[in-house]
Amino acid sequence: MEIFWAWMLFLIVDIAAAMSPGPAFVALVRNAMAYDRKTGIATALGLALGVSIHVILVLGGIAFVITQSVVLFNVIKYGGAGYLIYVGIKALRSDRRRVVAEADKACAKTVTLRQAVLQGFWTNLLNPKAIVFFTAVFAQFIHPSMSFSVQILYGFTPVCVEFLWFSGLAIILTNTSIKRRFMNVIHWVERLCGGLMIGLGVKLALFR
Repeated sequence: MEIFWAWMLFLIVDIAAAMSPGPAFVALVRNAMAYDRKTGIATALGLALGVSIHVILVLGGIAFVITQSVVLFNVIKYGGAGYLIYVGIKALRSDRRRVVAEADKACAKTVTLRQAVLQGFWTNLLNPKAIVFFTAVFAQFIHPSMSFSVQILYGFTPVCVEFLWFSGLAIILTNTSIKRRFMNVIHWVERLCGGLMIGLGVKLALFR
């Protein structure tokens, strides 16, 4: 049961991160709004594949650190909690005009589904903040006594969240009436996610 609730907390962090606008959000909105639903979902698949590479790298690195130095692991862990708080504060300062302006930068040329997947993949893979974020998050939940199967569960979680959220977003943004309403409140979504990250960062720093 303790494993389940820890995983639920991890899931909340992942959902908040996925919903907070960033490079992945811009790439998805650009392709879904400029082209069609299939292109948006293909982009979401690429974004999830990019996240999977970061997850593999981070899990492997944290596993190595755990076996080498408890002190270094704690440095990463508490530094990670601080980073979550920092990201949350930035999200709280979200401005609707900035978010919408970034989303409005659409491509003029057409893209194939394969190109859309690659765009999503490279967008997340080449985002330096992504690996820092996942290192910060995983360091709060991965510990020496954790079984390999549970680590796999944690690894699959952000990949699935990334794909499901952005696929859903592609569907929303290809519905004209829903799209207008969504873009009017997206900055409030980002602020809500920012508040969640600050709260979780403080909790993880103080109580784990």
